[in-house]
Amino acid sequence: MRKQLHAIWFVVFLSLSWVVSISDAAELKIEKTLTETNGLASNTVLTIFEDSRGNMWFGTPKGVTRYDGENFRTFTTDDGLAQNTIGLIFEDQQGMLWFADGMLSDVVERGKPMDMSWMETPLSELDITPHPETSEGMKTHPSLKGVSRYDGHAFRIFTTADGLAGDTVTNIIEDTTGTLWFATGFGVSQYDGETFNNIAMNGPMGMNILPESWNQVTAIVQDTAGNFWFGSAAGITYYNLKTSGFRHFGIDSDFTLFQEMGEAHSAYITDLQFDAKENLWMSQDGTSEESSGIRQYNGKKLTTFPQSAELPMNSVNNIMQDSSSNLWFTGVKKLPPKMHETEDSVSMTFPEVESGVSVYNGEKFQNFNIDDGLPSNRVWSVFEDIDGKLWFATDSGAVVGIYLPSQK
Repeated sequence: MRKQLHAIWFVVFLSLSWVVSISDAAELKIEKTLTETNGLASNTVLTIFEDSRGNMWFGTPKGVTRYDGENFRTFTTDDGLAQNTIGLIFEDQQGMLWFADGMLSDVVERGKPMDMSWMETPLSELDITPHPETSEGMKTHPSLKGVSRYDGHAFRIFTTADGLAGDTVTNIIEDTTGTLWFATGFGVSQYDGETFNNIAMNGPMGMNILPESWNQVTAIVQDTAGNFWFGSAAGITYYNLKTSGFRHFGIDSDFTLFQEMGEAHSAYITDLQFDAKENLWMSQDGTSEESSGIRQYNGKKLTTFPQSAELPMNSVNNIMQDSSSNLWFTGVKKLPPKMHETEDSVSMTFPEVESGVSVYNGEKFQNFNIDDGLPSNRVWSVFEDIDGKLWFATDSGAVVGIYLPSQK
């Protein structure tokens, strides 16, 4: 009899433990998914934004779609956009909306074999022409057409002809003075509403990284002291606004915390974000088998985060902090490239594993994917609307839901 009682209590204990463990886990409650059938320009949504008037905007490879709560309307190059692929949407203090590619230009072509036959073509037959943004560059693909500004009625396009440092814009922020900062492939541009002032990084050379890579700026963030941090293909640059002085992190041998970046073929920084405790979070585009590409810097110590079931990616393209100070990471796990050679052609593919979205609550990571209700494991970005609901830009539409944190 005593053994039976022990068995019963053991089962009860396991049941209670199981209930507690479930209640401790955070949940993602999906409410709705919007697709082409609802009015989006494409099922592939790259970015989502809510403007000050309450309209939702969805950037896609086929234009940007506005949703006012009742009606959908898509804008394309026919309406004045600089390009149809929109991966970046920003609103300034004047209520102007800015649209740009915001990411790698081959986003729509990902997963398709890249033709490498040109490697066997004589140099004299290659298409080598001056790039419109440089004096010496090689033309490898058509240049993007700058950034588009929308005043609610019409678009205006800004390019290098207007003073912009480069026509590929990957990030936009606005400082406390109302000056706009644009990250481009050829440096950083400041815009005061009338003219552009361009800043060149001109960083040091690392083991495998050319100085020009510092100018391929991908992310901008401003700290509480008012100074700027720029992420680039080479590493991270700190810019003191008062002294106009630079400090480069990633290649400088004296700064050993970031020295690993200088040992790589690319230290490609994809995003920067300060958290509520003023720690700087950075993400990289990589192919590591162990590292997630996410790092945290508290001003003294650099913490790296390994891949795990909760953080199953090595190439993070977006970091978002919500109103509860949770950090959201989107990306994929990139695998080593594969070469395909036949008698007629040579091509290369870059396989990747879609990784859903991961959230960090200040203590631990948790991953959400199709098993949790997302329509796709390819999540491009996360946005929080004015009501605190989270929007996920995926390859299968725009998803809105509620994050229910764990009960501690």
